[in-house]
Amino acid sequence: MLDQVPASPAGEFHAPAEAPSIVRHRPEFNGRAGEYFGIWIVNLLLSIVTLGIYSAWAKVRTERYFYANTTLAGSTFEYLADPIAILKGRLIAYAVVIALLLSARFSPGLYLLLVLGVAAVMPILVVLSLRFRARNSAWRGLSFRFTESGGDAYGPFMGWPILSGISGSLLYPIMRKRQHEFVVEGHRFGGRRFEFRGGAGAYYVPYGIAAAIFIVLFVGMIFGMGSMMGKVGATAEAGNKVVAMVGLFYLGFFLVMIFLRVRYGNLMWNNSRLGPHRFESTQRARDMIWLYASNLVAIVCTIGLAAPWAMVRLARYRAEHFTVVTSGSIEQFIAEAEEQRGATGAEMVDALDLGADFGF
Repeated sequence: MLDQVPASPAGEFHAPAEAPSIVRHRPEFNGRAGEYFGIWIVNLLLSIVTLGIYSAWAKVRTERYFYANTTLAGSTFEYLADPIAILKGRLIAYAVVIALLLSARFSPGLYLLLVLGVAAVMPILVVLSLRFRARNSAWRGLSFRFTESGGDAYGPFMGWPILSGISGSLLYPIMRKRQHEFVVEGHRFGGRRFEFRGGAGAYYVPYGIAAAIFIVLFVGMIFGMGSMMGKVGATAEAGNKVVAMVGLFYLGFFLVMIFLRVRYGNLMWNNSRLGPHRFESTQRARDMIWLYASNLVAIVCTIGLAAPWAMVRLARYRAEHFTVVTSGSIEQFIAEAEEQRGATGAEMVDALDLGADFGF
């Protein structure tokens, strides 16, 4: 027997509601290395001539170029930051660095106090950085926001790192999950809050792979060094081979960290939601290792002139491996986000525009 639609009290029949359509939107990056090279070289020269002061304007020009050349669902992104705000943050950062360098040379006690002070305020700097970038990023006329407080950052960015260290890194995956949860759920788009739905178990999978590779590398280095020392004795040749083994170990460690960065980045995005919409990140560690390695070779061989090409190349790869999966009309979602933004009131303004260079 065929199923029938239940009748209404009035005896009328209604068609079942249709499920929202699922649409996949992949960002497009349309920047070109030759085009960006002109911006990059002018930024570099003016920053040198002005002893770094122009670097704040250079950062804004760079960000605006990459934002404006990134298109999602037919609309480009906007970068709204004021260079003066970035310059203030950088001047404060430079002053702290200079104080650290001078105190390390002339007053070890003061140096220790400064280091402890910087460490104590680091979670607040992370929040200020996230808030600054979110407030100055917009899409379709709507700015993002980050609304978590500095005090709330001490758990994920100080408490959990300490626990991770005490546990010998066994709690590192949980630390990363808590940090991702804090960052994602602190963001808003219009009046909509991002949600994070990741579990700790998924974070232990890449950690287990990385830990196994690290153990193999470490054991291989120890046995290799012992074997070489036993064969050639305490000679210059033995010392060179030991240095080579240590170098290979650190290279392997660096590759493992790239693997973790890529896998954890995918986990963060794949577990994020914005209302009915979700995200997909499909970056691969081997691709990123190849990109980093080939970019480094190109930059070294061109004495730095290939840096714009490397940056454009990375931006294009990241856009090609990211997808926004929308449920229903994205235009309707934008309209709802605008309405909710109006209902929630004006955006919070920071007392200080710090943290522009303390990215997460």
